[in-house]
Amino acid sequence: MLWLALCALSSLGLLALLAYYLPVSLTSNLQARAEPSGSWVFALGVGLGPFAFSALAAHGVEPFLTCHLFGKQLVRLPLSRWLARRAKQPEPERRTKALDLSRIERAIARFFQSLDPLEALLSLLSSWEGKRIFRVQALELDVEYSFRDVALTGQILAGLCMLSGVLPERYVINQTPLWACEDRLSLVADGRFRIWPVRLAVDVLGFVLKQRSVARRSAVPASE
Repeated sequence: MLWLALCALSSLGLLALLAYYLPVSLTSNLQARAEPSGSWVFALGVGLGPFAFSALAAHGVEPFLTCHLFGKQLVRLPLSRWLARRAKQPEPERRTKALDLSRIERAIARFFQSLDPLEALLSLLSSWEGKRIFRVQALELDVEYSFRDVALTGQILAGLCMLSGVLPERYVINQTPLWACEDRLSLVADGRFRIWPVRLAVDVLGFVLKQRSVARRSAVPASE
């Protein structure tokens, strides 16, 4: 039994070491569409080796997340159960009573409650620049759009043209303004990325702990 435990620990250590130094390739596809009638759809797919993850949300359809292995569905999770729980509570109870979340959900919420998602994402991306943590190999965006305000359509056209001129070659933006005088949007994005999983996990964990420490230090003078 001792030899088996040593072999298992050695194998886990070797896998962790390989995951630290060797990257994995990740592909993604995002599609979104919004129509003048108010209907909309959003779909995201991510491929990582034999695994594939997809998320779907649409007008009139409850959002859900699925996981596939070699094309076979392993699990399908509804993403709307938190909203459904909240909708069932009367308005006064929503203000005074917390959501009936599981212990794991509450722990995750407490861990990330001091973070601004957009600010955290931008900070992480800037810190990863030039490091072997997360690297964009190629990202292509195809977008079609029109707005009732024709001037707004022209402004977005000019802005995307300027952005295309300053982005690196691995970023490609293909745009088609429709000039239809109605609110309409269609977006397709294909990306290929390279990720160092262990380095990524360590860096994200360190960033979250640092932000929580800063939030605690700023909360102490405010309470005094």
